[in-house]
Amino acid sequence: MGRALCGLLLVALSLARPTEQERVKLWYEAGNRWPPTWQEETDGMKRLMEHREKEIMAIPGADERWENWMQYTQSRLVPKFTEKGFLVTPTPKAVAEKLKNAVDSCIARFESLETEGDVNAIYSPEDFRPRFCNIGSLANEVMSDLQGAHEGWVNGMKLVPTSAYGVRLYQNGSSLVMHYDKMHTHVISSIVHIAHEYDDPKEQWPIQIEDHDGALHSVNLKPGQMLFYESAKCLHGRMKTFRGKYYGSIFVHYKPVDKSIWNYDVEQVIAAVPPHWNEGILDESGSRWAGQAITTDSRVAEGAPPRFRDTTHGKKSGRVSDEERRRLRGGK
Repeated sequence: MGRALCGLLLVALSLARPTEQERVKLWYEAGNRWPPTWQEETDGMKRLMEHREKEIMAIPGADERWENWMQYTQSRLVPKFTEKGFLVTPTPKAVAEKLKNAVDSCIARFESLETEGDVNAIYSPEDFRPRFCNIGSLANEVMSDLQGAHEGWVNGMKLVPTSAYGVRLYQNGSSLVMHYDKMHTHVISSIVHIAHEYDDPKEQWPIQIEDHDGALHSVNLKPGQMLFYESAKCLHGRMKTFRGKYYGSIFVHYKPVDKSIWNYDVEQVIAAVPPHWNEGILDESGSRWAGQAITTDSRVAEGAPPRFRDTTHGKKSGRVSDEERRRLRGGK
């Protein structure tokens, strides 16, 4: 049985999750409808979401489709806090300088740096996985230094720091799947770019990010710049392959203090995925499964495997039939 369906079709004792049939019953009892109206969306975003749903429903594999649905549902469930969803701004000088000093020290001993473990959101050649520059307590220091700037970006909303990761040094041949970040911790975030070395300065490595109107942007950061972004709401990644020796940034995350503003978790997303998500499933996994990510053809990262059908297990068992789905929603 596939990874995603295992969590839905079997009752996991540790999480007490319902079976898929129970989940669908609860979905209708809660008065849900589709398309959702949880948050206000612009016409541009509605068009994008309609197109994305069609692409996701064309994915034949259950695991891959479920992970796409989880990401897609999260993006429509949570609120937005800024007009656009992201902003490029200079890194405060003092913060930029101490990060550069730390990273320069790592780059000087690059070949001895720890190789990051296998991250399913990153496509990279086996011998070119990202290196990790451990900056110790400086990570938390930077997170504290930048908290006020993040709160200023969201019009003074009080935030609590949740994570400062890095510095990750991507290597040649890397790409990053398009995704939304962890909703329980990664809400108001920034990518603080520190250093890079391209093979060709004209061939840069942009981060792609969708704004709140559904438009896709490619943003090239310079060392000493940072990107504020609503990381649980705005789809982002690096679909283009990196060509160079290293690309180093630290990732800083916060969430609202006020739980009446933000109190979301993965269980709410699971409960909000609509009953029709698994219509037409043809195989169990899906060859482009990459953890929770958007892996549709229009947003696929370079380096992803081609999609093909896995026919070794046949069609899924335990899915809710159309007749049962009609019964659960009251015969409508």
